Amino acid sequence: MKRIGTQIPTVFTGILERRPLLFFVVLGIILILFGIVFGIRVVNYLKENEILLTGTALISALLLGSGILSIFTGVILRVLLRENGSS
Repeated sequence: MKRIGTQIPTVFTGILERRPLLFFVVLGIILILFGIVFGIRVVNYLKENEILLTGTALISALLLGSGILSIFTGVILRVLLRENGSS
């Protein structure tokens, strides 16, 4: 009998291979939302205390960039999957 923990990577692999757009867009949206939350925190702290939270601002920019990159990766993989499927 297989353990549940060993089947989880198989489930993620199946989702990633069959529906890459869904997987990467959901991941990208989550990253973008976290980036926006950290960015709002940086702006509010800057307004109140006139001190820039450099580390948090960098994390926010990294999360936003990673989210956008993830969404574009999903779109590219979807196009490649459609092109290879129709051949």
